[in-house]
Amino acid sequence: MKKELLVDKWSDNSLIMGWTAIPNALFFMQRPLELSPINFNVLLNLFSHWWETGAWPYPSQKGLASRMGVSVRTVQRSLDELVEKKLILRKPTMRNHPKYKGRNVYDLSPIIKLVSIMAPQLKQTIGKKESYQGKNEYL
Repeated sequence: MKKELLVDKWSDNSLIMGWTAIPNALFFMQRPLELSPINFNVLLNLFSHWWETGAWPYPSQKGLASRMGVSVRTVQRSLDELVEKKLILRKPTMRNHPKYKGRNVYDLSPIIKLVSIMAPQLKQTIGKKESYQGKNEYL
């Protein structure tokens, strides 16, 4: 989306800290992907730290917890669940790494691929009585 359109919707002041593009399909996929509200919030926060294609986010768990108003342990459990569900990949780094300094790097390619695959089929089911079966057929 062009920034001018965002400014028209939100105002310059609202966008002073930047903005994050999230496909609407992801919002509709919370149930098929079996995402709890905490899992979804963690994912949105990971996406907000993803600034460049191919350069995966590496936010601190403490920072995510503070922003969300939950404990670090809650964020850790959620990240563990997202990894278990094969929605993200976690790549540990060493404390002496000059850029990551021991933070985990979160590869979002699995969720991006699932959204890309699932969105067209999900769109066909919206407003119909049959429900979408979910991600299991793609894993």
